[in-house]
Amino acid sequence: MGHIYDNEFIQKELPMTKQEIRAISVAKLQLEDDSILIDVGAGTGTIGIESATYLRNGKVFAIEKEEKGIETLKENIKKFNLDNIEVIVGRAPEVIPQINYNRMFIGGSTGSMKNILEHFMKYANIDGRIVINSITLETLSESTKLLKELNFKNIEVVNISVSRGKKVGPYTMMYGENPIFIVTANKEEQE
Repeated sequence: MGHIYDNEFIQKELPMTKQEIRAISVAKLQLEDDSILIDVGAGTGTIGIESATYLRNGKVFAIEKEEKGIETLKENIKKFNLDNIEVIVGRAPEVIPQINYNRMFIGGSTGSMKNILEHFMKYANIDGRIVINSITLETLSESTKLLKELNFKNIEVVNISVSRGKKVGPYTMMYGENPIFIVTANKEEQE
């Protein structure tokens, strides 16, 4: 199925990762056909759901603690008719299943970034890869600092700004979305 447009998702209260950011974030995950992805702070599920459509033999564990998010997340999974994505209600890392996985996406960490990254270092496979989206400079600064401290390899930071054209009378004006930082790292050195 691949890339999904924003208007195809059911969205209520929680903010949604916009499709251009999602396209880059999912690409950075470098998913394999059988990847096991932990989606931390899944929100309305846009990243987890889009990722799930690429995983013929893999699985997504979508972790979300906000009740209002869970409902929308489940509705979206149903809408796209996916059976390879499981919703886990609660806080990460406590509720992350203690299984081998090889991909992690962090869209929200609610102050537990260190513990979540430590979980990744403990349970992720050797080819493990992590992608963190942050809107704030504080989250960016904290995550890059922790990735270095915990000895992650190939740390990369990309800053993305997207503006969208809107009709204003006969003209089209560009309106900026919030710029976002996409941080990528590996568990071990990659070629």
